Amino acid sequence: MRLVYLDEAGISNPEHEPYLVVAGVIVNPDRQWKELEAYFRDLAYQLFPDADPYRFVFHAKDIFHGSGPFDRKTWSRKERMKIMGQLAQVPRLFALPIVMGELDRIKADQEVRRLSPDTTKKSRHNFIHTHAFINAIQRVQYWMEKNAPEETAMLIAEDTPEMKSTLKNVHEGYTDKTRQDDEAFRAPNIIDAVHFAQKKDSLLLQIADHCAFIIKRKLMGKSDVNEFYDAISPYIQRDFKPAKGFVVTVHASQLRWGSDPAEAAKLRGG
Repeated sequence: MRLVYLDEAGISNPEHEPYLVVAGVIVNPDRQWKELEAYFRDLAYQLFPDADPYRFVFHAKDIFHGSGPFDRKTWSRKERMKIMGQLAQVPRLFALPIVMGELDRIKADQEVRRLSPDTTKKSRHNFIHTHAFINAIQRVQYWMEKNAPEETAMLIAEDTPEMKSTLKNVHEGYTDKTRQDDEAFRAPNIIDAVHFAQKKDSLLLQIADHCAFIIKRKLMGKSDVNEFYDAISPYIQRDFKPAKGFVVTVHASQLRWGSDPAEAAKLRGG
């Protein structure tokens, strides 16, 4: 059994965050979970000895920008970048595969409006987020087929109320073993429902948070994350099997939602 922890970055103003990224890490819980927990708890205790290390959350944006518990008035940029480096080395230290899906939000929004002019802004955002999510899950499935074909994987995602229903429905579509549509994306190695959790309740979501943040800034052309991106880049799984769209389950009925590979390529950000 593998656990896949997923988080996203780039969901605020598209002018400030033009890329939406869904990133995740694939973890072998029997072999890695306790050691990963100890790494984060020890780091939390070293930095904040008076805080509860079992509830502390390392948010990449707080560390990088100097907000929250890492207020720039208290923590220098040099200190904060050292912590970013300690977090960016986690995939290397534990040999964690990283999956990702990314889209250029502005181009994707324009394309969706061209294909479906009557869609609302919220619907377009949900579609873009879902496409990035699916791109990441395609890489999970491909990695499982190549590296752990006899095992199964379960997904744990950041609890985002506005997307929970949509992601739940699309997850039901690609895991439905009764479906006969062979052209749409299917993930036979992924089981159960998507489990949603807050970072304070699911420790390893923090790793996905760091990866998504770093990848997003790299896509934006920000050189201030080059060191951190170089640390995680060798572990990013870039291969997947193309599929013609995906299926969404709505009120026990299945709807085909997606595009052919040429149109999907226009929506992907790289």
